Amino acid sequence: MDKLSSVDELLQKIELRPPDSNSWMVLVATPDDIQSTIDELQDSVEIFSECETVTIAGESGARNLVKCIQEAPQEYFLLHQLDSWDNNEWKIFDAFRTQLDKNTNGGLVVLSDQASHLMFSNAPHFVSFVGSRLYYLDNKANVLTPEECEQRLSALQEWSGQTNEEIIALAENRQLPTDPEYGEWLILLDRGDLLER
Repeated sequence: MDKLSSVDELLQKIELRPPDSNSWMVLVATPDDIQSTIDELQDSVEIFSECETVTIAGESGARNLVKCIQEAPQEYFLLHQLDSWDNNEWKIFDAFRTQLDKNTNGGLVVLSDQASHLMFSNAPHFVSFVGSRLYYLDNKANVLTPEECEQRLSALQEWSGQTNEEIIALAENRQLPTDPEYGEWLILLDRGDLLER
């Protein structure tokens, strides 16, 4: 399981996956980080996946979760709240693995460490389907310092020839290009609210 130091690293992996590949990923995070990670992903995963995204909670069980996926018109799925699942729910989810193989761009499952152990023990087909796209989010590993954030913003300004204010104005007028760098820029400016959904 590869360690990631930020959600940005994960978003880059989502962006680099082959188009129309039905590629699924699993992100393991500490229980304290899961909700903030989901909030951050909801703001930005659609930009990086370059397709319509829906967030689906799994607290009602595996059958309901798979039904929601099947009925959703979106092409990329952000699944969470699977921590209440027991061995049986994971086995049910595993039995429905082929139902995830619809004409979509795939999805991302966000879990706690404890839930990931149950997944590994009870959902071998899904784990095999995910393959090496299993990641552990270690937010403490490399949080950008204010200086590093400023350096990255400077690099983006140099790359585009635009200022932070111009980028915010373009985003407010819905004229911002769809390149992932612009999404990252808004996130660095703490303006993820301007990302188009």
